[in-house]
Amino acid sequence: MPFILKKIAYLQQYKNRIMKVKALALGVIIQLLCLTQIYAQVLLNEIKVNPPGNDNPFEFIELKGTPGSTINNVYLVILEGDSGNTGVADLAIKLNQITFGSNGLYFIGTSLGYTISLPTLMLDTLIFGVPGGVLENGSSTFMLVNSPSPIIYGIDYDTDNNGVLELPAGAIVLDSFGWVSGSASNAILYSPAVLTQSNGTPDAAVRFYGNNTPISTAAWYCGDLTGTGSTGTFDPLRVSFNFPTGGALSPGDHNLPNTLAIPVISSNLNITVFPNPASNSIQLSGIIKPGTYQIFDITGKHIQSGTFSTQQLEINIQELNNGLYVIKIIQDASLDCLKFEISK
Repeated sequence: MPFILKKIAYLQQYKNRIMKVKALALGVIIQLLCLTQIYAQVLLNEIKVNPPGNDNPFEFIELKGTPGSTINNVYLVILEGDSGNTGVADLAIKLNQITFGSNGLYFIGTSLGYTISLPTLMLDTLIFGVPGGVLENGSSTFMLVNSPSPIIYGIDYDTDNNGVLELPAGAIVLDSFGWVSGSASNAILYSPAVLTQSNGTPDAAVRFYGNNTPISTAAWYCGDLTGTGSTGTFDPLRVSFNFPTGGALSPGDHNLPNTLAIPVISSNLNITVFPNPASNSIQLSGIIKPGTYQIFDITGKHIQSGTFSTQQLEINIQELNNGLYVIKIIQDASLDCLKFEISK
């Protein structure tokens, strides 16, 4: 073959190799982008495991994601943590072609126990209506896993009970948390996010509104429930140390407490907060008597408080972060709640 033809053939082979490498690289980039999208889309949001009285049909699990987005090949998994069965999948639900409502919420439960209204979308499944309930009340790990291969109910994913999961190849944990039964001494959890409370085993857990950090203890509060099976009320004597003012279950709606759920209440129609948004300070006008004020962030955490005696009050907020806040103003028997925003 003439030298020039050999040269052309070699260049063509080289070009083909380059195209294959580019195609492989593009495939890897697409996979990474897809995984990044999944990470941004789906979180555990609210879980009710042990309703007072009969568990069924009042257990539920609520997810949170990008409004209107769709997820595929994600598994909702609950792993046994008590001795003898650690690592066994007590629950495994495949979430494929699951679309979040326009409010970013997706409810998994049964309409026998809850009426869920739009914009929240719902997986209405009778497994949450079986007698005795379907969710484990003891030591458990709750997780969302993206996996190319099925995760199967009843399979032991920690066969040597060493606390290291043996998930299918390529599986990625997107979000997780766990808790230990109050009576367990050798439980195993499969998440670094461990929820605790003053005593006993949590009945339910709620992600703080506005906290989208996956696999984070600080993202959650939990506790025991009081009332009947459908209750969303926590027992104030058996809750986590970070339990917020106004904390409660809110199936199918934004988590409590949050500024979306706190109405503006004013017994004095002349009271105002300005500027709004604010940066360094806020002022309140229309105050008619001496009193006290309290500032709360969107999670219900008490941030700041003080007293006042003049008709116009100025409050320094330089140390507060950007976001939405509520200020309570108490004058004798009157209570005013006003929302304001900090934007620096």
